[in-house]
Amino acid sequence: MPRVEAWELVKEFLFPGRSAHRAVPPLDGGLTPNDALDASRTAVGITAPEDVCPDDSGGLLVSTGRQVVRRSGPEFSRSEVVADLPGLAGALARTGDGDVLVCVAGIGLVRIGRDGTTSVVADTDEDGVPIHCPTDLAVARDGEVYLTDGSVRHHGPDWVRDLMEQNATGRLLRLDPGAARATVLARGLGYASGVCLTADEDALVVAEAWAHRLSRFPLSGHATPIRENLPGYPGRLNPAPGGYWLAVFALRTQLVEFVLTQRDYVTEMMRTIEPDYWIRPALRGLDSGLEPLQGGQIRKLGVIKPWAPPRSYGLVARLDEEGYVTGSLHSRGGGRRHGVTSVKQDGERVFVAVHGGDEVLVLEAGEV
Repeated sequence: MPRVEAWELVKEFLFPGRSAHRAVPPLDGGLTPNDALDASRTAVGITAPEDVCPDDSGGLLVSTGRQVVRRSGPEFSRSEVVADLPGLAGALARTGDGDVLVCVAGIGLVRIGRDGTTSVVADTDEDGVPIHCPTDLAVARDGEVYLTDGSVRHHGPDWVRDLMEQNATGRLLRLDPGAARATVLARGLGYASGVCLTADEDALVVAEAWAHRLSRFPLSGHATPIRENLPGYPGRLNPAPGGYWLAVFALRTQLVEFVLTQRDYVTEMMRTIEPDYWIRPALRGLDSGLEPLQGGQIRKLGVIKPWAPPRSYGLVARLDEEGYVTGSLHSRGGGRRHGVTSVKQDGERVFVAVHGGDEVLVLEAGEV
């Protein structure tokens, strides 16, 4: 047995419960599985959408690839490119003056003007450390921008490499209006993946994907976890009446949790195998014979059963103000709307960006 794994066993024997965070909780209560995402009939087809943002004219801005596009007209059938960007576009937010802010992998925070021109708002923190992995942002009423930076080592599609390396280099940043560099509010986060202001804007709720938790960060004071040991990897957070919408971009599985404890195995797997075929979570299935099974993921007549351990999954969670799950929408193992990267509500409509399904779902808030 490798020395690292042997030492972990000794520590677990001496300090029982050290590895309790590796036990994946079941999907029950507000997270009870259903087929609500696959049952949705209203969808806008778009390749690998990352985030959505309604505009003043009733249209919808969508980040996809290295572009931000506007979908408008009946059933959002018309498409036009708003801006071309120097990196992969992620989270979107509108400012008080009508411009759009977009997180761009490898670049930082970029502003898109009304005329489509782009400019970099912030690309480093106060110490000169690059903001290469911006994952989510929230704009306060006074114009301050709060930003999560997932990792200082990896960005874009390399998020899975950051998970396999078990890094905790994420940061929570604040950008004052007119400032060129961001102030670091917190460091050492396990892939900071989502941020949202509370209703009275006296605190932030922050998601850490690799730590499987949500924490409350008062604008003055110390952070406190409000929800721990989530069954999936939490992503972007957005306001909802009386709480929040949470996009869970993949579920955890016992197989992946076990593999992450086997550091020698992970090192060899990353060295010798293409990332698509690692034992890992994913935003979509590959339908390839080389794709690893997740333990019990057996096809019957060519169909993966919905209760099978999923490599990819679709999940939207509705949270109350304390972080408790009050309801959820799912696309299970046998579904096709996997890899949800954003959920935003605009009046009576809820928009769901399904990266793995190449769609933006348009739901009625009352039905949700």
